[in-house]
Amino acid sequence: MAVPSSSKAHVKHFKPYFTPVEVEKLSAKQRGKLSVSREEKVRQQACGFIDAVGVRCGFPRKTIATAQTLYMRFHLFFPYKDFNYVEVALSTLYVSSKLHDTIKKPREIILASFPIRYPNLVRKGTIDVATAEANGLEHERKRVLACERLVLETMGFKFGVETGLRGVIKIGKKLGLEKKMCQHAWRVAVDCHRTQAPLSFPPHIIALGSIYTASLLVSENSRIHASGAVPPPDTTYPARIIDLLGKSGTWEKEFSASAGHIDDVAHYLIDLYVTILSATPDTLSIGHTPSPVSPKESNPTASQSSNTTSSTPTAFPLPLYWTSQTLTQLKIQLRDRRPGAPAANVGWAAAGTESLSAIEGEEAVEGMGQNEGTIRFLWDVEVAP
Repeated sequence: MAVPSSSKAHVKHFKPYFTPVEVEKLSAKQRGKLSVSREEKVRQQACGFIDAVGVRCGFPRKTIATAQTLYMRFHLFFPYKDFNYVEVALSTLYVSSKLHDTIKKPREIILASFPIRYPNLVRKGTIDVATAEANGLEHERKRVLACERLVLETMGFKFGVETGLRGVIKIGKKLGLEKKMCQHAWRVAVDCHRTQAPLSFPPHIIALGSIYTASLLVSENSRIHASGAVPPPDTTYPARIIDLLGKSGTWEKEFSASAGHIDDVAHYLIDLYVTILSATPDTLSIGHTPSPVSPKESNPTASQSSNTTSSTPTAFPLPLYWTSQTLTQLKIQLRDRRPGAPAANVGWAAAGTESLSAIEGEEAVEGMGQNEGTIRFLWDVEVAP
């Protein structure tokens, strides 16, 4: 007897990383009628919301960073128009809290989000549970749990995760970075998880790219010294890192990376800062959060923020020198310095793997989120040499 089509079995090979070309193909399919710029605004709004709720929950930064990456991975498989970003964001936070063993109940996470979403309901710094119940707390809990399954499907139910945050400290020590420079690089790595770079590159590439980008941004008058000119004394240390990671060398074999990968991550980050600096305040109303980078850190004082760009939702405080225009000039400098390098379309992939074709792009999302048929998730597919 022929097997009914409704019981068709789908086989999904788990891919921990997609090349930027694959990410764009899958994103274009789920974007629908949204423009690229509008999609980016929605993504930043969701990442800012995840950040704010995560801090209120007391989650460590690794939990928040993973939730942000899971949110972006989710919309490689499911369209924006079919889901409320709040429910998806809360679901990814819940899944991430399990992955990093910082578990909180969905009810607690939702309650932590209420003061952000409904500031008018706050009384004495908190929201009464009865008030939350009246505003659909139980209904939302069920929606978050339903969305959790879809988030797990996009991960292929593979629960081993890592962020590039810890790698920044380890690699920074190996490179001889000073404590303050490590802090700058760590904050840039936090911002990196608001981009799609973690979908394409493993944690150690994210860490190296964050160190490189931080070195570019720390000096207000950062320049690529291709001519061999001696940089100003206050930029000597960042210039050494820029010179090391900005070109091919023995470090590539030592860190299993390439200068091209590092450049790609740097461009993701610079694009993020350009987007945020170009955005009007109302477009990032929820994404803009005055939250500290960690629950133990206090908000910056006026004197501490006087030398940085005013009021941006990034973890790394950009010096006033950096504007949309100067950041764009920096991107041009990076491109000019590597004229023979390919465009940022080659992500992290094992040797022998190929990008998704149009048909494979369709198959990647086939059967996802459906109750009909069976889906088998396969991990660690061996690639023939």
